[in-house]
Amino acid sequence: MSERDVRRMIEEATKEAMKQSFTEAGQKYVAAAQAYDEEGKFEEADDLRRQAAENFVKAAEKYRSSKSFKIAALNMCYAGDVYSELASTDKALSTYEKAAEDLYSASSEHLMWGEDAETKKGTALAMAASMLYLMIGEQEKAFQSSRRFAAEHGSKLRFPGVVRLSQIPQMIEAAINSVDLDAFSDAERAAVTELKAALASANASEFAPYVDKGIEMVREILRGKLKVPKISAHLDLPIDMTFTEELLLQANIVNNGDGNALDLSIEWFLDDGLDIVSGKKMMKLGTLKAGDGISLELHVRATDELIGVKEYSIILRGSYKDKLNTEYSLQAGPGTLVLKDFKETEKLLHDIDLTEGRLGILSTSLEESPFEQEPLSRLIMQTSRSLAGAREDVMEKELPIAKAKIAVVNTLVDTIDQIIADEELSRNIIERREAEKRNHAKSEIQLLHGKIESVIEKHHDSILTKSERFFEQWDKGVEERKEVSNKLEQLVGHASEIMRELDEIYDNLPTAGSTDDPQLAKERTKIRNLLNSAKSDLSALQNQLENLRIHSALEAGERPSTAPSTELALNTLRALRDEIERLLA
Repeated sequence: MSERDVRRMIEEATKEAMKQSFTEAGQKYVAAAQAYDEEGKFEEADDLRRQAAENFVKAAEKYRSSKSFKIAALNMCYAGDVYSELASTDKALSTYEKAAEDLYSASSEHLMWGEDAETKKGTALAMAASMLYLMIGEQEKAFQSSRRFAAEHGSKLRFPGVVRLSQIPQMIEAAINSVDLDAFSDAERAAVTELKAALASANASEFAPYVDKGIEMVREILRGKLKVPKISAHLDLPIDMTFTEELLLQANIVNNGDGNALDLSIEWFLDDGLDIVSGKKMMKLGTLKAGDGISLELHVRATDELIGVKEYSIILRGSYKDKLNTEYSLQAGPGTLVLKDFKETEKLLHDIDLTEGRLGILSTSLEESPFEQEPLSRLIMQTSRSLAGAREDVMEKELPIAKAKIAVVNTLVDTIDQIIADEELSRNIIERREAEKRNHAKSEIQLLHGKIESVIEKHHDSILTKSERFFEQWDKGVEERKEVSNKLEQLVGHASEIMRELDEIYDNLPTAGSTDDPQLAKERTKIRNLLNSAKSDLSALQNQLENLRIHSALEAGERPSTAPSTELALNTLRALRDEIERLLA
């Protein structure tokens, strides 16, 4: 529809509104709004719908003032439909509720005549009003109004068909209160067949859609009270299969809901290139009770033995119903079945074996490399664990996970291999390590140099003091040796004097031959022998004293310029300091 046509339609709607033909105006506004929807002009369309709803409400007020309640109700329903499209919930509910009130007023007009045909028409309109209340969730108003209708007009309801019409809301109320699906089915059947037919007889078939909506609302109310089924399904497809193998497709279906799933049926959907070997493509499974599950199997095979890799899509679709005959759909998938011309498991295991061999070589190479052993050894160990995990994943058919792990491990192995094989890096590490050692040694030597300087400075005076004590003791020792030597010399002189005196005594002693007395001669001989012995002993003592006097131990020697021990200590410290300074240079 062109823009000109839409504008012309809007102009016509405006003219109809000016002539107070509000229903026609509202319908033309709705038609123009639909045209704008098709063009994507949604804001303009909503504005037209609001004008349409306002015109429908004005039309209802006009007809209501002239006691044409049925037409007023129809216009209020039109307005409610438009407000629903605009998502104006409050306005929609209020207009539908007003439409129900208008229908009750219209039913009273028919019943006032007291004729059976008019009574049936009035009853149909009253029950339609109750269905409108149900449609907007006003259950209490729906049931109260129907009971009030039966109480006020019960005497006029003489025919069974009319009585049954008037009892439809009570049948629905009883079904809701007792959650009786059979009773609801009877009420639904009566509403769909008898009430709609009665509305048609009353020239009010326009209200039939609202009867259906009321029944649908009741169905939702019951569904909220009923235990409904809820089926979940998932596919279990084989992994690492070739074009020549027979393939087992499995589907697990579980009813996780609280109610039984009725009329359960399923169908497999396979891509072209797969042939069914055994099993059924379509199945009717009947009832699946709450909490129960079922496993389905389908054996297939590739139509052709292809080369390379090909993916096939697998889907399981189905449907089931609840006790309210509401149909639900289920689906498992789509899953992807991958077929190859080789076994990927064997390839992955081969890759794992190769990588394990590389890890062993790396471990040996690491021992001969200049790198730190501990970090790289831990990395290689952890890489080996990851590789073992990848092997377990392959055995458990977790091939995507295994491939990912193998890829990561190979990347790590390549990186470690590049590091160990990098001669320039090894040389740099060795040079850096030697430099670090030299710097560390230099820092330690500098620290030692400082300590030695502080020791020399700290103990220099102490060493000099010890040196002075050494010379004092040395001088004292020299004096003592001189004194001993002098005393020995005196003893030697004294011994010489004694020797001279003994010689004089010996020379002056009469000899034995100068007397005739034998006894006296004997005594003289004895005395002379004793003197000779004494002279001999004295001479030996004199010689020993002389030897002691001239012994080297009593020689003073040359006085040293420094104390030997202090000189050694100072020389050692100075030599060590000089060597440290040489190393630091």
